[in-house]
Amino acid sequence: MIRNLSFIILLCLLLFTPLITKAAILYLTPDNGQFHQGDTFMVEIRLDTQGEYINAVEANLSFSSDILEVKDLSQGNSVLTLWVKEPTVSQGVISLAGGTPGGYQGANGILTKIAFKARVQGVGQVNFLNNSKALLNDGKGTEAKLSTKNGSFSVLAKKLEAPEDQWQKELGEDKTAPLPFKIEISRNPAIFEGKYFIIFSTTDKETGVDYYEVKEGKGNWEKAISPYVLKNQNLTSDIWVKAVDKAGNEWVEIVKAAHKPIWEYILYGVLFLILLSGIIILVRKIL
Repeated sequence: MIRNLSFIILLCLLLFTPLITKAAILYLTPDNGQFHQGDTFMVEIRLDTQGEYINAVEANLSFSSDILEVKDLSQGNSVLTLWVKEPTVSQGVISLAGGTPGGYQGANGILTKIAFKARVQGVGQVNFLNNSKALLNDGKGTEAKLSTKNGSFSVLAKKLEAPEDQWQKELGEDKTAPLPFKIEISRNPAIFEGKYFIIFSTTDKETGVDYYEVKEGKGNWEKAISPYVLKNQNLTSDIWVKAVDKAGNEWVEIVKAAHKPIWEYILYGVLFLILLSGIIILVRKIL
């Protein structure tokens, strides 16, 4: 009887083993802790692929906005390099969506960092929403099995000494500029009314890129996002793009004007005629 029962159990295990698959995990680190009113602490959204290659992630999290305040969001050191939706916060929900060419495999890949400020006493919950997802790097966009681990943070009464600010500490330690990048000039009849535009993007390994600025020729620096429609459609101006990280470190790239302004051609023509006239006069004097 016992032998038959053991056989049945073994048979069930063999039958159901193929159905047991690993699921990628979205989790927080830390996922708990005690802080005081006024403190600012860092929480990282991380990905454990459980051996799979994941090439795209969408993460949506709700948080107790009556207890916690999102002071900032950082993409510093993220395994995601192409952003469909950069990390944003709205009405108590943090959202992000991005991917990485070739896929990512690992147990502790950072997706983004959240700087939370402890507002009032209580327990602040940070929970992944059901519409969070991860896609396999299989060329088909297959949705991976996904599990999540939520967080819970206790906020205690304000302490006598100055509040702790982990985010400000990170900003103070960041002395590294964003990585070098390329500026690509493009034009497509299907978008932007066929006008020339530029594409640019980079990453910052420390605190993350905060914003970009563009300058055309002698114009002023202007905040911009990629793609950026050029004001000078004649492409007669040099184009600068500046990437600024959260700590204020900058990296600037330049692409030279594709065409010279018409006044340069006129100037060269005039100079050529003057030179030619001088040569003719000199030759006549000699002869």
